[in-house]
Amino acid sequence: MHCVKYIAILAIIFASVNTSAQEERREMRLTLNECVEISLTSSAQIEQFKYTVAIAETQVDNARNSFFPTSSNMSWSISRGVQGPREGQVLDQTTGTLVQLLGEDRITGGQNFRIGGLTMPIYDGQIISQLSSAKNSLMQTQMQQTGTRQTIIFQTKQRYFQLLQAIKLLEVQQERVRVSEESLRRAETLYEIGSAAILQVTNARSNLAGLRATLIQRENDVRIAQSNLAFTMGLGTDVDIIPSEEEFEILSPKYSFTDALSIALKEHPDILDSKYGMLASRDTYNATRKGLYHPRITMNMNAYSWSIGKDEDFGGIEDLFLKNYGYGIGLSVSMPIFNFNTSNNLKRQKLQYLLSQERLDQAKRQKALVLQQRYLNLERFRRLIEANEVAVEAAEENFKLEEERYNFGGGTFLERLTAQRDLFNARNNLVQSKYNYLIEMANLENEVGTPVVGNPE
Repeated sequence: MHCVKYIAILAIIFASVNTSAQEERREMRLTLNECVEISLTSSAQIEQFKYTVAIAETQVDNARNSFFPTSSNMSWSISRGVQGPREGQVLDQTTGTLVQLLGEDRITGGQNFRIGGLTMPIYDGQIISQLSSAKNSLMQTQMQQTGTRQTIIFQTKQRYFQLLQAIKLLEVQQERVRVSEESLRRAETLYEIGSAAILQVTNARSNLAGLRATLIQRENDVRIAQSNLAFTMGLGTDVDIIPSEEEFEILSPKYSFTDALSIALKEHPDILDSKYGMLASRDTYNATRKGLYHPRITMNMNAYSWSIGKDEDFGGIEDLFLKNYGYGIGLSVSMPIFNFNTSNNLKRQKLQYLLSQERLDQAKRQKALVLQQRYLNLERFRRLIEANEVAVEAAEENFKLEEERYNFGGGTFLERLTAQRDLFNARNNLVQSKYNYLIEMANLENEVGTPVVGNPE
């Protein structure tokens, strides 16, 4: 008894929490472009890439700083030393005797200023290539950032069209359930007056039960599609997106496959990502090779020092360059003889460079393959739309005929039910093919890297 009471209390609490959660849900009516703008503003991936790009920029700055003079340290010091008086003997001139005397304190000290040795490269092929590698790595990171932004746009469009598709399929199913309910009421009425067999009633009930089960699935599909879109846009799970833009034209791409491939190979972030990655690997390899085989010319300035004694006055900054200073300037040329570790590293980096070249070629081949598939899919969906439009018209006409035949006793309930099923299946297929076309168009745009509908530029 207590267990039953406890379960009942939990059920009441759960129901109240669920009701509260439902009440707190928010609806947002948005167009496709509004959804895209929110996604680009709220995306965590885009925000993270801002820091990734900033880190790559600091690496370029570090490589550029290698060309500037460097110094180990700079110091300034002042010192004072005191030595106590010492006892001594002095000859008294008047008496001619030795007199014991206590001397005075002796104070020593001075000031010193020192700059550690300055070093500045005159020619160093390694750091030149390292700077070029850092710049290409920065460009690669920026292409990855652009690619992420483009992917988010595509995913938002895809989720928006998937939501519209789920809503349209739900509407078709709702209409299908409504027609089936009318068929059931009609069969029950005919059965009550003795004009129909009980089999028609049971068939109508069975058909309606199956359609209602599918309706539940369609309703769930809409909620899932809303959650997916909200998540892609960076919103919470308590937001339901309601599309305010439902009709989209079925347009053909403005570029041919050949033109689209040419654009993608020149401008697509994925291709440019692979390209700059290959260039960065090349420059890293060149940096190691130059470090192993090229001379390094460096200008050195030995430590600059300056000092004055305790009794000398400091006349200002100009004194550092007028007196009591010392320094030396030299030029050094160094040439590595051999280094097993560097040679091994050079071999590894050359292989890495060759691998990056192959990856770039593979990315281009992959891009051509994917674009060809996108164009074939678009053509397939376009033809399916045309075929399904014809199928819907034919199914509507067939259902009208079967409805009339059944009303006048010339057709059976099963024939009418079959015509009804064929009609709504055709409508479902038409909805799916239309939005599959729009989703594939967004996919093609993502693969090309630029809008593909409208007038050619």
